[in-house]
Amino acid sequence: MVVRMLLLLGLLASLAGCAGQGGSGRGGDLAPVMTPSDFYGFCSALPTPGACLSDPICLRYRQELSSPPADLASCLAMCRETEKALYVDNLVNGCGGILERASDLCEQFCRRRDR
Repeated sequence: MVVRMLLLLGLLASLAGCAGQGGSGRGGDLAPVMTPSDFYGFCSALPTPGACLSDPICLRYRQELSSPPADLASCLAMCRETEKALYVDNLVNGCGGILERASDLCEQFCRRRDR
């Protein structure tokens, strides 16, 4: 739990440091485009004893995002389909939190790509 809080605080601090850095040049406060590698970095968590391993979930999403659909609606639909495919197994094994984070990041990937 402490590790997750530290990761979340680090993510928030890094996002705060990016605010106002120009983004795509439209308005100046848009987050930069997210790559599949960026997604994986945000999604993966350090393994801790008794905790869920993030790699099976994050790698599956990364694979899907390596060649995402061209339009926003299809990309978001792909995120939802991937979440549905992983939902039951990861709810039972205690990885629901990582799956939720991966799903949210997938949607961010789609929205940050299509502006």
